[in-house]
Amino acid sequence: MKKILMIILSVILTFSLFAGNAQMVEADRLHEITNYTGEFKLLESEMDTAVSSSEKSEILWRMSRTALLLTDQLERDGASKNELLTEFKKGWDYATQSLSFNPNNYNAYYWRAANIGRWGQTKGILDSLFKAGDMRNDLAKAIESNPSHGDSYKVLGMLYDSVPGVISFGNKQYAVSLGRKSIDNQDELYRDYEYSYYLELAKHLWNRNWKSGKRISEQKKQQRKFDSKSSVLEKNWYYDGLVDLTKPTAYSSAGLKNMSDRDEAVAILTWMLSELKNLSNKKPGDFDDIEEATELLGEWK
Repeated sequence: MKKILMIILSVILTFSLFAGNAQMVEADRLHEITNYTGEFKLLESEMDTAVSSSEKSEILWRMSRTALLLTDQLERDGASKNELLTEFKKGWDYATQSLSFNPNNYNAYYWRAANIGRWGQTKGILDSLFKAGDMRNDLAKAIESNPSHGDSYKVLGMLYDSVPGVISFGNKQYAVSLGRKSIDNQDELYRDYEYSYYLELAKHLWNRNWKSGKRISEQKKQQRKFDSKSSVLEKNWYYDGLVDLTKPTAYSSAGLKNMSDRDEAVAILTWMLSELKNLSNKKPGDFDDIEEATELLGEWK
């Protein structure tokens, strides 16, 4: 569960209404180079002088993001459980305040969900399950506000894959669809390419475990369901039905038509490891992805 929630926190550098402000550009730069302490101090200073609701909302969601990552560092440094719970609650509060100034701020919903998840995980497994519904609701609101927010689709897919289906809302099929949707909505214009999206899709495919024949036979059913739904989230539960299995992908030049779920999962990890190992200027998240992908590939092959 921790690995899942750590991956949830991959860096997002999304431009917004406030992105023209030089101080926010600087805050995002500090975030990109992982100077979270410097970023947080800058954001606190900006909050003291912010006037408009839009300015305050943009500052506060960034404070939520940075507070969470600083708390993760506290955990690595050996902070107590109670200290961590207090800090995750602060991150949740920043996002909630951001939403009080702009109830349509998808970044605030996203980072509130991340803080909820880490709080529940730290508290214990039962609380993680209890908070999963709150996370899902916030992420659903994020994509209602921004239907192209790839991070929210990625985390939703992770939730649907990880929570049990009998006593909660878990669904392996939805996880695959949301994972594919997240890949098709990576915000590559404003940040580095993220292979963690593919890592998550590979895990969803492995866990769903459909044979090649079922993948083909389910296509039209899923497409019909996609067309019949009205809400953004419900439509994308069936996004897998829109995938052209004959089309070449980054990890399979021959397409996906003759692959089972697990064939595709292995192909993704094999390709991903090759790409990451040749990547210059790797960030901490890249090393985490390499480690996890290598471990999974060793188990799967």
